[in-house]
Order: sequence, then structure tokens, then C-alpha cells
Amino acid sequence: MEDLSKPLRVAIVGAGIGGLSLSAGLGFLAKHRNLHIDIYEAASSVWEIGAGINVWPRTWDVFKALGLEESLLGLLPRAPSKSTQIFFHVRKSDQKEGVHIVDLTTEGTATRFHRAQLQQAILSRKAGQLHLSHRLVSYEESESEVKLKFSNGHEATYDLLVAMDGINSVVRKIFLAKQWGPSPSVHPVWSGDTVYRALIPTERLDTVYPGHRAKDVPLMYIGKSKHIIVYPVAKDKLVNCVFFTKDLSKEGTIYEGPPSSACTKEELLSNFAGWEEEVQALIHSGHNLTKWIVRSLVPLQQYSHGRVILAGDAAHAMTPHQGMGAGQAVEDAYIISSLIADSTCTSETIPLLAQIYDTVRRPVGNTALEKSRLCGILCQLLGPRFEDVREGDADVPMEKLLELFKQFREELEWVWRDSAEVERLRALEMLQQMG
Repeated sequence: MEDLSKPLRVAIVGAGIGGLSLSAGLGFLAKHRNLHIDIYEAASSVWEIGAGINVWPRTWDVFKALGLEESLLGLLPRAPSKSTQIFFHVRKSDQKEGVHIVDLTTEGTATRFHRAQLQQAILSRKAGQLHLSHRLVSYEESESEVKLKFSNGHEATYDLLVAMDGINSVVRKIFLAKQWGPSPSVHPVWSGDTVYRALIPTERLDTVYPGHRAKDVPLMYIGKSKHIIVYPVAKDKLVNCVFFTKDLSKEGTIYEGPPSSACTKEELLSNFAGWEEEVQALIHSGHNLTKWIVRSLVPLQQYSHGRVILAGDAAHAMTPHQGMGAGQAVEDAYIISSLIADSTCTSETIPLLAQIYDTVRRPVGNTALEKSRLCGILCQLLGPRFEDVREGDADVPMEKLLELFKQFREELEWVWRDSAEVERLRALEMLQQMG
């Protein structure tokens, strides 16, 4: 018989948006439980790298269920609604005179945050103790517990280890080696995409190109093997710009160099030479440009074993072409915190909880990974029926482009049509039946 006076010990490795959402979720959904929560972060501070982040209605509903709505509303110019919204004005722009294709709509608001602001808002609601400068080097699992060892000599023992330590997850490498030995899923692979990022103050953009539409509306500029995502963030004070280029011959390869670096405006101008004037204005308005190699995981066969759970990018790191990578980490956090909050969850039933998490979340996470790749292929004009299109072609039939974005929208519908609540209820039902 388990001693219920003892706290259930939970270790979260990684203090990104996923790990902090799990901590906040445990503090909100499982506040009645006797929990001991530790969050370990390898870095010396918690500050997200990057610029904008997209939150779909499906993810916004999860944030609300985790008790985060009030904290996040203060970051937005207006509250999300359930009404039909335009989430991208799509233009074919790899030509001198850009052409409007379609206004893609969503049922509910596609909410955009400044990534660092979002992370800090979730951090303010965390439960448990945050330990900075703690880099995990190994873990050992027994039937009753899991022991963590860190590079600074710290050791600690828990009932459950949740890996939210990102695309280069240390936990995943150990996890896969323990289960299957050498595995192609250990290392992330290059998607073939290279991304250039810029945050532009709206005042500067207005100086370079007065009345630029990017100040007010989200845009997708497309062309052969390239596309650009642009939308306002930080209560419309900044414009987040993400420029994508793709080399299909590099897809699935291992990239040996640094995943990110600074880059020059000249490099970006060279990549988008010949694109319409408002694209050129975005590039000229940018500064402190960064270049990123976009990597993703080969879909995993298993997200959990025993007392160890892989979540977020450690489990299903994906390309950003559906804007759902962070959203999937938040959903992982929702399912895990909901299971731990249930009265039937004890240290003895943690392996069962981990098994249920894998059964419920792995199909969704792996499907999101695959859908994201497909959406990138579509919006970069690399799919079927576009083999003969070249960059700068100004005579691509509009009917063909409209059919393409009809498929793009269909692949994306799940982010507002479906609900993670279905998965949560299924997971809890399985726990009750199997517990």
C-alpha cells in the first residue's frame, strides 16, 4: 500500500513553453494533490529565443483550461473570438507585380504572441521550483523511481520524469538507446528549409514603405521553393517576418553546422531578388537578421516507457508550416497534468499513466509532424502539378493556385475544428478503466 502522505515527485527537464505549461497546469489542475515539482533548465536564464508564435483556437482552449487565460490576455491587442477570421492574405510574390490569390479563413482567432512575452507570462504561473544551470547528463530508471544526474553534480530521484528539453533532447537520446539501441530518430534531420527571421518595428516599416499592409494583417507571400510568413505582434508594435527557402535535396539529411547564425541583409536580398516591392521593403526594414536551419524528428515509435515521458519537441519536433509546434507541447502538458490531477494517479500507477499518454498523444503528435511537412511542400509550390513551375513564373493559372490553397486549408482545419478535450477525456477514461 502506497503512503499517500508522501508527495508525488515530478521532474520536468526543460523550461521552454512546454515545460512551463506543464508546471502551470499541475499547479492549476492538480492543486489538490500533494506534489513535489522540480523544473530543470540547462541555461542560466529563462528567455525564449525567437520572435513570433502562433496560437490556434485548439491551443487557446487548452491555455484557458490550464488557467492561463488571464495572464495571456494582457499580451494581446484584443481577446480571441470564435468568429470566422482571415488568418492569412495569400499572395504570389516571386514576380515584379505580386498577385493576390486568396484570403484563408479560420473558425476562430489565430492569435499571435511575441514568443518571449508568452514564455514569461507562463513562467509567472509556474508551480514548483525552477533550477537554472542544471544540464541533465543521465538518468537511471528502476521499477519504483527514476534517478537524474546533472553536469554540476546534482542528483535527485523522482516518481516521474517528463522530458521537455527540446529538439536536441538529452532524455530522448538516453530513452531511445535504452529501448532500441542505435536509432535513426535520435538525431533531428534537416527539413531542407532555411529560415531568416526579423522583427521590424512598425514605425520603421512605415518609413520605408508607408501604408504597408503587414502592419495590420497577417500575410503569406509565396513563390517557388520559398515563402514568407508575416504578422503583427506585441500589440501591433512589431511585425514578425519569417522568410523560408527550401532545398529538397537536403531533406532528411543530418546538418553538421550551427543551427542558427547571424546573416546579412544582402544574403536575404539575394535569395528574394525579383520578388515584389513590398517584400523588398520588409527586407530593407529588417535588422539583426538571424538564419536558422529548420530541423525536425523522424516520427518516434514510442513517447514513453516506465516512468519516463517524452513531450514537446523532445517527442515530435516539427517544421513550423502549420504553426503548431508549441501548441502540441502545450497539449502534451494538458494531458499529463490532467492524468496526474486524477485521484487514481499514484506513484504505483505512473507507468500506466505514461502508457496512456503514449497511446493518446503519439498519433496526434506524429500526424501534426507529417501535416506540417506537407503544408510546407504545398505553400512552396513543390507539390504535384507544380513540377514545371519556376521561380518568377507570372502565368501560373489562378485556378491551379486556388485548388492548391483549398488543399492547404483542408490540411490545417484540425487546428480549429478538433479539440484536445477529446483526447483528455479519452485518457482519463483509460486511466479509470485500467487503474
